[in-house]
Amino acid sequence: MDFPTPGDSADLGYSLNEDRFNGSSVSGAEYILEEQVHQMSLEPLEPNSASYDCHQDQQQFAAEEYEYWNQDSVIGELTAEEIRWFYKSDTDKRWTEFNGYDSHHIEFLYRQYNQEWHQVYNEQQSNGGEGVGVKIPKHQIVVRGGMYEVDVHSWKGYSIFWPGEEFQVTRGTWFYGTTWQPVEYPPCETIEHMHLQLFCGQRLSDYADSGLSQKEVWHTEQLPEFHVDWHSPKDVFLHNETAPSKLMRSVTQKLGFQKPTGCRLMRGYKTPALATDSADRITDITHLVFVIHGIGQKMDIGRIIKNSNSFRDCVTWLQNKYFPNSTDRPEFFPVEWRTSLKLDGDLVSAITPLHLEKLRSLLNASAMDIMYYTSPLFGQEIQAGLCVELNRLYSMFLERYPNFKENGGKCSVVAHSLGCVILYDIVTGWLPNDPMACLQKANSSEGREEMLKKSGLLFEIENMFCLGSPLSVFLALRWKDPHEPENHDKVLPPKLCKRLYNVFHPADPVAYRLEPLLVKAYKTIAPLTLQSYNASAKMPYDLMPLEPIQTESIYLRKMASAGDYSERDEATPEPVNSSIPSPPTPSRDRWSLWSLMRGGRRSVQAEGSHEPIVKEGSGSPTHHHENALRGLEHRLDFVLRENQLATSYFAALTSHTAYWENYDVAFFILTRMFPQLEQEAQLPTSFVDGYEPESPPEFCG
Repeated sequence: MDFPTPGDSADLGYSLNEDRFNGSSVSGAEYILEEQVHQMSLEPLEPNSASYDCHQDQQQFAAEEYEYWNQDSVIGELTAEEIRWFYKSDTDKRWTEFNGYDSHHIEFLYRQYNQEWHQVYNEQQSNGGEGVGVKIPKHQIVVRGGMYEVDVHSWKGYSIFWPGEEFQVTRGTWFYGTTWQPVEYPPCETIEHMHLQLFCGQRLSDYADSGLSQKEVWHTEQLPEFHVDWHSPKDVFLHNETAPSKLMRSVTQKLGFQKPTGCRLMRGYKTPALATDSADRITDITHLVFVIHGIGQKMDIGRIIKNSNSFRDCVTWLQNKYFPNSTDRPEFFPVEWRTSLKLDGDLVSAITPLHLEKLRSLLNASAMDIMYYTSPLFGQEIQAGLCVELNRLYSMFLERYPNFKENGGKCSVVAHSLGCVILYDIVTGWLPNDPMACLQKANSSEGREEMLKKSGLLFEIENMFCLGSPLSVFLALRWKDPHEPENHDKVLPPKLCKRLYNVFHPADPVAYRLEPLLVKAYKTIAPLTLQSYNASAKMPYDLMPLEPIQTESIYLRKMASAGDYSERDEATPEPVNSSIPSPPTPSRDRWSLWSLMRGGRRSVQAEGSHEPIVKEGSGSPTHHHENALRGLEHRLDFVLRENQLATSYFAALTSHTAYWENYDVAFFILTRMFPQLEQEAQLPTSFVDGYEPESPPEFCG
């Protein structure tokens, strides 16, 4: 697709300002641009001008009810408020609009760039077409909350912090009335040029709407794939030249229908883009979240960027829906550590037999990462690759946001699969190439301090979210008695993070639990179930009762009984080695009425103590088992809600990657990073009254 440029200028490789964020989150050049746009927006406007009318009305109109903001306004060139810029990646089918604040600034920079180019072009022409040695700055502007830059010369956008993400941008002047998607370039420029030739300088009030059926076509503009008919300045219709569209038009004309059958086009976007609209301006980042991938990244390069974008969209939708007044802003940085590593230099690929080549290549690109990391030759190289990338992103972020730490900014990590193990080893100083030396150091306080000092990270981890993590099984193979109380600080040292959350899908074959690793008695206690993001009432996780675990056979029997939990199958055995009286088949996807009525076994934090105290009810366990459950300051294991396919083998194939588009996981992580939001987690009144809330975007898992 060819994008519009003022001309074929020579070298435009000059950066607008290399020191963009010197002392603040906005660069000096962007600050000057922002002031210019602000002054432009505050200039006195004529009462009948289009700009004046744009400021008077920000209401969205449906296509059939669309009207220009002032019927007495004079038709002229579109203002910056009426134009809307859009973006989309190569895989997207639809354009996504920039918010009004970003769009207005992009449009102003675009006009400034055009003006500078024409000035240089005229100077060159006055010198006989020869260059005069003047370089036009490469006009870039930071958009989308400071995470991306748009270059108005190339009509492309790029991610600032991580490589590999690029998208197209387009300038919307004419829009399809049914979807408000922009008519792409170059047809939109042709339509706009012809529209101004027909009606420039005239008033809209001169064209009273007397009904489309009575209007004749004033002008028809033929384009390669469609033609456009003008019935009036407001009534412009696009007709496709495809065979089905032509057949439909001929049939309607023969039947005597005079009303246009094409798609109505709208000039100017449905809502004005205002540079002074603070609601559109994204707040500064208050919580930086690094998203670390696991195995298989080499198989699908760029997948972690897509996953991070999906998760960011989930969190943004939830925050706008349920916490619209929140000033907190998390930002998710994808951390891609695999593709930059050389490792064996494709030696494994050279020794791979050609029989079943696709299957073997799939295994080499995914499961082989585990073998690489456990290898004494390549494990430390993988650690260094991840550590360097994390520090690079963090340092680059601080260069642009130097006041982040002073303003109370925090850093958390969302690690998936093998990424959890690598991050754990980086922070704790574990070296895969010398495990015996690490064990010897870990058994002494001086050695542990030495290992922890080797952590190469430039930041402290506030929350560590492990998704589908095999960390527990790695630790089980490293430590002989990890469940002994004196080994708890060795297995999970306090410096690792302030809070650790192990989140897993019930059918994820790669994920393992952490709690039974530290306290054996927790093998009979079910992990906490993530509550639905749109649940009508949410119980704080710290107050959730301890529930006895269900075996897979119990769960399958309950699913087969279509949710009848009132009857107990006498043939179903009790959980093995459990001294907890089993309730009458309690449900794990909703709170057990039996647990709440019996007083429950609630884990309550004792004042001045780090151990949970178990309240005794009528069905409480023995004192011996109660003591066995002590030793965990907080619950660590959290499981996604089960459904009818949760225990199937089909679910096992997809569950390991099911976290990125799951709104329950997104809501959980959002409210863990900002605990004050958990208290505000209330649904709209319409849902409480029995109406379903607005559905999330289509990519919801």
